[in-house]
Amino acid sequence: MVSAPASSESLPAKVAAYIVRHGLLPAQSEIVVAVSGGADSLCLLHLLRSLCGEGKPFPTVRLLAAHLNHRLRGEASERDALAVARLVSAWGLPLTIGSIDVPALARREKRSLEEAARLARYAFLREVAQGRLIAVAHQADDQVETILLHLLRGSGLAGLVGMAPRQQDIIRPLLGVTRAEILTYCQQHGLQPLEDESNRDPRFLRNRVRHELLPLLEQLNPGFRETLRRSAEVLRVDLEWIESCVSQCWSTVVSSASDSEVLMNLPELLAQPLSLQRHLLRRATALMCGGQSPLEPRHYALLESFLQAAQRSRAERSLDLPGRLRLQVSGTTLRLSHGPPSRPSRLKPSDHEVLLLPIPGEGQVPGTPWRARAALLAPDVEQAALEALAREDWEAVWHLLPRTRYVVYIDGDAAGSLLQVRTRRAGDRIQPLGMQQSRKVQDVLVDAHVPRSERQSLPLFFAGSRCIWVAGLCLAESVRLSRTTRRIVQLSISR
Repeated sequence: MVSAPASSESLPAKVAAYIVRHGLLPAQSEIVVAVSGGADSLCLLHLLRSLCGEGKPFPTVRLLAAHLNHRLRGEASERDALAVARLVSAWGLPLTIGSIDVPALARREKRSLEEAARLARYAFLREVAQGRLIAVAHQADDQVETILLHLLRGSGLAGLVGMAPRQQDIIRPLLGVTRAEILTYCQQHGLQPLEDESNRDPRFLRNRVRHELLPLLEQLNPGFRETLRRSAEVLRVDLEWIESCVSQCWSTVVSSASDSEVLMNLPELLAQPLSLQRHLLRRATALMCGGQSPLEPRHYALLESFLQAAQRSRAERSLDLPGRLRLQVSGTTLRLSHGPPSRPSRLKPSDHEVLLLPIPGEGQVPGTPWRARAALLAPDVEQAALEALAREDWEAVWHLLPRTRYVVYIDGDAAGSLLQVRTRRAGDRIQPLGMQQSRKVQDVLVDAHVPRSERQSLPLFFAGSRCIWVAGLCLAESVRLSRTTRRIVQLSISR
């Protein structure tokens, strides 16, 4: 049975109770409230303004508002910023407005618009907050969408519980409130939300989940949203127990932790149950990435293989991780840090030196001046390319996917989720594009007139035991794009 939306009078009490239950507004605190101008954020700011201040339920809490212009909609974005400024000023609250060219940021950092916007938004809010708590307007329907997104992308337990009421410096006072309740509140209080056209832009996966996937699921189960929220709450109890175990063993495993570096004792880490190993790594990477770990389920097998090998050999090893993190092992110390790796030596690599390359991911190819990268496409580009492939419109495909000597595109499902990149070894073979038989990589290099001095430093990409790309020269038939391709991956090398 679906409950009626809360009335204007009951919603403040409901939100106040939620805030108290989860300890979201400490006494004597200043809270930065993120305001986009949409219904959710207007409702949040209006509610908090009615709850905070002298003579109100939270008398010692002070509010500050913050708005970021993402420059996604030209003059419309400027008008939104001005409208927010007028409203917040009328309510007598201080406001900080920032502006960043998110499309340019996405191009520069090779991220999707959605991811670039999120990263820019939280960086701005944390700059404004300077260590204070940040209130965001995520609500119950956002929670459902977030869990579905995690399922679509692949997720562990932490992703399946969705967003927490408080996550480090982020608080979510509206997480127990539905979109219908928020719209009713806005209407009853004369709040006029700004209409953001990007909320219907199909380039954003969240919008497709909201407007396409969820309606289909609700046809199968009209109570699907509430069912998913209840399931998430059940799982959260399990996650909280695991997190308590992580906290108990944290000081045993971790010798030093900050947002710039985490040091762990490798034998102590590997002595923990596998579940705790993963959650320790998740917490460590989240600490260094603004509260959200970049690790996905497919990365854990790679990490476990790497750490086991490091413990067996005791040799110094390093591994590049998502989120521009670097994992290094020296003796019994595991170091997690930011930034690119140091330049490698140009000595001839040993046969065991291999770059394990997750998709997406990047890293230095051992013993060479080359960096290898495997990247996912922006959702809108991939969708357009897949449609062109389905109708075998190759002119459109290569217009969308411009190739160069050092940039190629492959069938992601044919390659798997983890590649290996190394230099040539005796006996290496590849089945070149369009050929029925395999050839020795040595012969490919000779036929291409690659100087002998360069042959040993040219990266080779492998999917399992199959060579799928002799970088700069030859792509394998097994990973060619076709009308049946469902996932496209970009491979590239650079100095």
